[in-house]
Amino acid sequence: MLDLDEMAAAIDRRLTSSWADKDTHLVTTMRAAHPEELSAARALVKLHLGSQRQWRLKAEVVRNNRLAATMRRRRSSGSAREVFILRAILMAGLIALPSYIVVTDREDVLKLVLVGIACIAVAMTGGHYITIHARVPVMPNIRGAWLAEIRDDIIDATLVAILQNNGTALDARTVTAGRRGWVSIQTAAQAMDALHR
Repeated sequence: MLDLDEMAAAIDRRLTSSWADKDTHLVTTMRAAHPEELSAARALVKLHLGSQRQWRLKAEVVRNNRLAATMRRRRSSGSAREVFILRAILMAGLIALPSYIVVTDREDVLKLVLVGIACIAVAMTGGHYITIHARVPVMPNIRGAWLAEIRDDIIDATLVAILQNNGTALDARTVTAGRRGWVSIQTAAQAMDALHR
């Protein structure tokens, strides 16, 4: 099962690959020629990965499990407590100043708007500082459309496997095109796995 970082690496690899710029004619032809097998491939992928949302959530759990040792180390060193205190101070400050203005001077809307803008800037800057101070790897940004593309790559590879198991004759170029995305996902996952060792 991929974690979020591996998923992001697979998406990045796909987005930068020339073969992924447009749908391959061989793959679209294979999909159109075998609708029943394509439905079976989709069902099999859904059975193993769940829906796209479930797959992303499972990947997040895998990532969190991988980072659990790091979080335990930070807790034992006291840095997690320090980060918690910094967050609490930031939240208290962001709530206290606007609340004070509302209580003392309700009529001055301009002052409240300016304080609101300042609070947004402080929240962004302070949140950024606290994130850097926490030293927790940044959560990758997984866009749904891009995740759907690598899911389609898995479906294509599954379709190729189903057709080959059924004894359907496929030329080598179609097999290569159908598996290309899956091979790319595996390459990205192996690179991320090597990075985490």
